[in-house]
Amino acid sequence: MGAHPWHYFFPYSTDVNSALQALREQEFRTGRFGLATLRTLAYNLGLLETFDEEFSHSEESPEELIEEYGSVQAAIETVLDEYAEDGTNSILDMLEVSVVPKLSAVSPLSESDLLELFGTDKPTKEMVISSLIEEQNPQAWQKFWESIDRGEGRYIIVYRGNQPVEIFFAGYSFD
Repeated sequence: MGAHPWHYFFPYSTDVNSALQALREQEFRTGRFGLATLRTLAYNLGLLETFDEEFSHSEESPEELIEEYGSVQAAIETVLDEYAEDGTNSILDMLEVSVVPKLSAVSPLSESDLLELFGTDKPTKEMVISSLIEEQNPQAWQKFWESIDRGEGRYIIVYRGNQPVEIFFAGYSFD
């Protein structure tokens, strides 16, 4: 099927792993993972009817999974097991923060990469959106997304002035 990119902005925390885990819980509770993510993509591409014919939607809701397995973490682990081969197409696939790129982890961009992509080591949200989401800087967009392998993620601290305000998480699904 091919890897799918994903990205999120989340309020800044000095503890990036805590922010990652809070984002994972948020996305789990809203059900934005797995087939739901692909269904949204199919809708945006005008392929919803074909998608609905191909895939069954018998998945339990996040609330049902939490109740069944006793905690959010146990429910997320169950979902990860269910989607083990292809991943969830979401931040749920990222289990930890790592100083170097690796599977199922988000890692920071280096200061030199930030300077190359944005001309500063304190990029604003507008810079991140225009370069990495809207592709207004094709070279930056290509360098960033091509540096990420399937099943990996990156994070960037986003600034307003000299104050960190958000964390941008981005990556690719496993398949």
